[in-house]
Amino acid sequence: MELVDAPAPCASCNGSGWVPLTVGSLHARPCGCQGDLRRRQRFSAASIPRRYFPHCTLANFHERGDPELISARRRVTEFANCWPLTTDDRGLLLQGSCGVGKTHLAVGVLQEIIESDKGGRLLFSNFQELIQEIQASFDTDAPVSKSELLKPLLEADLLVLDELGSQKPTTFVQDILYYIINSRYNDQRVTIFTTNYFDPPTERGEECLADRIGQRLRSRLFEMTEPVVIRKSADYRNRSTKTI
Repeated sequence: MELVDAPAPCASCNGSGWVPLTVGSLHARPCGCQGDLRRRQRFSAASIPRRYFPHCTLANFHERGDPELISARRRVTEFANCWPLTTDDRGLLLQGSCGVGKTHLAVGVLQEIIESDKGGRLLFSNFQELIQEIQASFDTDAPVSKSELLKPLLEADLLVLDELGSQKPTTFVQDILYYIINSRYNDQRVTIFTTNYFDPPTERGEECLADRIGQRLRSRLFEMTEPVVIRKSADYRNRSTKTI
């Protein structure tokens, strides 16, 4: 296995983390490299997928002249600017079709908060992947248990729960989702959700969000979040709709 060279110590503090105020002084100030290290640690702890980090920021979100995207970006930017919120403030429910940029905006909030050096434990989680990890934990040889997988989601000061409603609404899925949302609701912890489902649905015959997560959880979200709805925007992943 090829070994990776250790990074060179900071030229300003020589790795100590402190810079003397004057030559020979016993008084020192924190070195700027410590802030960079702290931010890197927080980005790692937030578990933002490589597909979105570090390029999905609020600054480079493409609005494409779309009024709904302009409004959505403005609202999530206000959210990031106001962090940390009070216990009376709500999270966000980003509702939109595939490829409109919901996850980009949600990740952008996390990155903006960390880059601004604002406090709080931040975490990104994809709900579908979470369910798969929990199901895998039922294997007796699994290294972690269901409770260990869920604990960070319950304790994060700001949780981004991506693709809400994407998993088929079985009893097992409903129970896990209720436990997460209800626990955060009771503890007044802030959550940003993204979902492809609307209420009411865009077209006849489509399922609404309540169909996917259940009416009692949808009721919780009314109190926990403010909706940010993007109904009409085109899928940016479709190359034929991309503009510069």
